This record gives sequence, C-alpha cells and structure tokens, in this order.
Amino acid sequence: MSITAISVTQFVRARSRWLLAACTFVLVCANVLMNPSHAADGSGEVPLIMGNRTIHVFRASLGAFTAEERSEGARQRIASAIEGAGEGWTSVKASDQGVMVLLDAKPMFTVANGDARKLSSETPEDIANNASRVLQKVWSEARESRDPQVALFAAAKVALAAFLLAVALALIVKISRLIRSAVTARVSERLNALPVAGLGSKIASLLLGIASRSCVLLAWLLSMMVVFVFITYSLEQFVLTRPIAEGLSQKLGNLLIQSLNSMAGSIPGLVIAVGIFLAAWIATQISSEVFNHVSSGQLKIGMLDAHTAPATRRIANASLWLFALAMAYPYLPGAQTEAFKGLSVILGLMVSIGASGLIGQVASGVILVYTRALSLGEFVRIQDCEGTVTELGLFVTRLRTGLGEEVALPNALVLANVTRNFSRATKGKGFVLDAAITIGYDTPWRQVHAMLLEAAGMIPDIAREPAPYVVQTALTDFYVAYKLVVYAGAEKPAARARVASDLHAAIQDVFNRHDVQIMSPHYQRDPTAPKTVPESDWYVPPAVRPPKSPQSPQS
Repeated sequence: MSITAISVTQFVRARSRWLLAACTFVLVCANVLMNPSHAADGSGEVPLIMGNRTIHVFRASLGAFTAEERSEGARQRIASAIEGAGEGWTSVKASDQGVMVLLDAKPMFTVANGDARKLSSETPEDIANNASRVLQKVWSEARESRDPQVALFAAAKVALAAFLLAVALALIVKISRLIRSAVTARVSERLNALPVAGLGSKIASLLLGIASRSCVLLAWLLSMMVVFVFITYSLEQFVLTRPIAEGLSQKLGNLLIQSLNSMAGSIPGLVIAVGIFLAAWIATQISSEVFNHVSSGQLKIGMLDAHTAPATRRIANASLWLFALAMAYPYLPGAQTEAFKGLSVILGLMVSIGASGLIGQVASGVILVYTRALSLGEFVRIQDCEGTVTELGLFVTRLRTGLGEEVALPNALVLANVTRNFSRATKGKGFVLDAAITIGYDTPWRQVHAMLLEAAGMIPDIAREPAPYVVQTALTDFYVAYKLVVYAGAEKPAARARVASDLHAAIQDVFNRHDVQIMSPHYQRDPTAPKTVPESDWYVPPAVRPPKSPQSPQS
C-alpha cells in the first residue's frame, strides 16, 4: 500500500474519531444535565446511567455505603471492565446482601432488597435480571462506539434510508392522487344513477367531498407512518441515539395498546349512551306528534292550544335532550379523563358567560307566546316596524312587511315595547287599516267624512262589515286631523300594502273630483274673512242631509 493511501486512511479514521468524540461529548453533557448519575433526585434514588442507558437505580444503603457511593463505585467498576478485555457476558448471583450483577464473572454491583420499590411487586431478582440485560447492551455499544467504520456504515444506511423515504413519499403522493380520482369518479357515477328527487342527489357534493378528503387523510397518515419508521431506523443506527429510538418505539406501542384498550373498554358505556339518546329521540318524536295534533285542533290538553303548542313543543324537546345528555354524560368515551372534564368546564364557562342575553331572549319569547300578545298571521306594529307575524321563535319574532322585506325583532325588544295589533278587532285573518289626513277649517267636516267613506267604498278588499268610519283626532291651529278606519280581509302580508296604496289613491281621486285640496293651509296672519263654514254649506255634495226628525226644533 502506498504512503498516500495510508495517509488518507489515517486521516479518515482520525476525522471519524474526532466527530464521534464530539457527538459523544455533546450527548453525554446533555445527559448529565438532564439525568445526573451521581446525585440523588431528592427522593433518595440514585440512577446508574452509562451509555445513555439507565442500568439500575440505587435506593438503599448497603452496609456502610450510601446509595450515592454504591452508584459511583458501580460506575467505576463497569467503566474499568469495558476498557479491559473480555467477552461481555453478564450474569446474576444471589448473595447474603442481595443479588449481585456480574460482567465476565466479575461483580459490578449488588441489588439490595431495599432497592426494590415497596409499593410495586418487583423483586431484587427481577431488578438484577433486567440490569444484567441493560449492562450487556452498554458493554456491546461501548465496543461498537470505538469502531469508526461502524459509524460510517450507519451514516451510509441512514443516507440510503433518506433516499428511500423521498421515493416512498413521492409514490404515496402519486398513488393517493390516482386513488382519489378513481374513488371520486366511482362515487360520482353511483350518485348520478340515483333518482333526482332522492336524498343522494341533494348531498352529492357533500359525499364527494368526504370521499376526496378521506383519501387525503389516509395519504397523510401513511406518510407520517413512513416518516416515523425512518426516524426510528435512523436513530437506531447510532449508539448514542439508539435508546431514544427504542423509547419512541416503546411509547408508540404503549400508546396504541392503551388506545385499543380504551376503545374496547368504552364500548359498554357507548352502548348505554346510544340507548339513552335513542330513547330521547323516540320521546321527542312522540312529543312532536302530540303537539302537532294540538296545533291542528285535533287534541286539547289543558291550557295548550294551537297558539301555545309550537313553543311548548320546542321547550319540551329541548328539555328531553338536555336530560338525555346529562344522563349519558358519565357513559361517554373519555368522560372521566381530566382533558374531558377541563373541556366541559371551559364550555360551561363560555355558555354561562355568553348565554345571559340568549336566556333573556328565550324567556321573552316564552312570555310573548303564553301571554298571547302576538299570534301568527296577525298584523302588528312594533316601534317603527309593522307587518304580518310570520314566526314566533324562541329568540326572534319575524314580521313580513309586504314590501319585499322581512324584519327580525329580538323577543326582548318586542316585550319591552308597545305592540299595536291590528288583527284582534275582527275574526279570521282580517286586520284594521287607517288613513290619516288633515284638511283646513274652511272645508265642512261632514263633507270630508262623506268623501273619505266614498273612497273606502271604492276598494273591493275593504270589508263592509264592520263598516268603515271616520274620526276626528285633533283640532290644530290650522286644520282638522281626520282618520279613516276600515277593515280588510286580506290574508297575505303583501295584500295590506296593496290595499293601503289603493285606499290612498282613492282618497286623492275623490277629493280631486269634489275640488277639495288635501294640502293643509298655514298662514302668518289672520285672513280678511273668517275661515268658517256656513250652515248652508254643511251638506255640500256628496254629503247627504239627514231627514228632519219631528222632535227637531226647526220642524
């Protein structure tokens, strides 16, 4: 072999040793900081850690030696044995003071009876056997760490594993796309074959989204599994990181076993919870049927009628579901865990903080229903909003104005304000409609009355019984305020707006026909002639003079 080749080989070996020594120094320093092997942790336990592995934990004194001294002596003996020649055979041997752990027939330390935890079922023999197995791993890994070729070979295997990981991830992405396209095409083909009016056609997009995202989820899970296998395999190739890989694999296995045991253990409780919810669903179905019969007038139960039945049904069904949830809560999977309890507390706080106004709205809605302040189909005015009541909900009351608008009023607002109901004076679906107008004092009031009644008679939708009538609501400084009150039998919200518009148009036509201006006069000084109506003009057409009664003074 040439001198150059020998120099390169020596350089590579030296460089590998320096790199391995640096990595060992960093990991050992971190290990010492995190798990000191020479000091007790405050509970009297002194772990013996070598090669990043815990061989044994000393808990008791043995003769004149404390747990710290026993740990330090064992560490020195093991280090000396590893540096020397030997085969690395470990064994255990019983003694008067406990069970000795031997390396190549040389005693390293003794597992005393006091080293076993009192609350557990472990024995000194079990602890010694486990320490013997760990000690053999420490000895073999220490010899392995001295060979730089092993580290280089491990790095080569990690590089090859990284290449295979990239190839596997690329294949997973490509195959998942193909499977996703095939599954969505198959699902779409099946959905297209369903009837147009069926449920499948209504939720076709939802089913396609579920199928597509399920394929994506499976691809992500498979990718994470491959990455985990790569990480554990890479860590296992090096002596210093091999315990970490073993710990990861063990924790994942324990987690899977624990999850399976939890799932199996939660099945009985889940069956009971499903039974409770099924019973609640059946009870709500029966309750809905009963209240539907009350709403349709087929059944009468105490104070319940068609007006109060819908709100009572919602309250009763909500109470049934809340009761079922309270009964099923202890049987839900994970209900006894601290995380579930913490989440329940957080949700309870959120509901209690944010539901103060919500409960007020519900209480207001219940009061509105049971006091019969409003009913469906009635025409009402609340503040500046007027329209037909289309919904009496637990939270809002909805009005349809008939002009293409729907007004949603919070129940607390409705309860706190005056409600003018225009549908209680007549039976059926009718309502009261009024038209206000102001006319000057120089127009006879009898003529104004007659013209307003004539305008009301021109609208077919205005009821003849009860008959329309006119009232004078105010005598102001410059004019008289009149109000025409009529009854209409329209059932739809839009009909009221149309009837009101037709009535206003008819009033204009009648007043124009009789040459009476609707614009009320305003002036800044007294007129030259008094603004009075002579008695001869009291019955100007279309006003009709009533027949003279015999008891009249003018007869």
